[in-house]
Amino acid sequence: MRNVLFLLAAVSNFDMRLIPLGCVLFSLASGAYGQTLQPSLPCDFSGPLLQTREGNTVRFTSDEMKKRATHKVDLDSPFLKKLDFSSTIIVSVLVGTSGRVVCAKSISGIPFALQPVEKAVRAWTFKREKQNGKFIDYLGQLDFLLCNTDCGDEAWGVILLR
Repeated sequence: MRNVLFLLAAVSNFDMRLIPLGCVLFSLASGAYGQTLQPSLPCDFSGPLLQTREGNTVRFTSDEMKKRATHKVDLDSPFLKKLDFSSTIIVSVLVGTSGRVVCAKSISGIPFALQPVEKAVRAWTFKREKQNGKFIDYLGQLDFLLCNTDCGDEAWGVILLR
């Protein structure tokens, strides 16, 4: 028993100096890894995407995307409009060089509303974006609060056109 305790307690000064060094290296590696991650795409896509001057992929916010929309289509689901529910649907969108939606994928929201929202968003069109004189694909996110029950003071409803 004494030998086991001695083995557990036997740590040299050299070993103790390695611990802070290991922590620093781990922190630096984690930071570098976080900076090189690209945002997840809503579908398989290997073409170039709009980037900042620093080389980071641009992802427009929901408010920015709604302002960039040139044509919007509402939900075509009488079933959803009759249900009492409340949910925020978040959709990741890839917009092509033509301004049309290449793909849209729900990130979160109530499951039975995801497909109808994705279908409507796929019919939207957006302002085109240029980089280096050429039209380029870009990413964005759209957030929709769909609410037919307990919506607070503001009447929301089940529509995407707000």
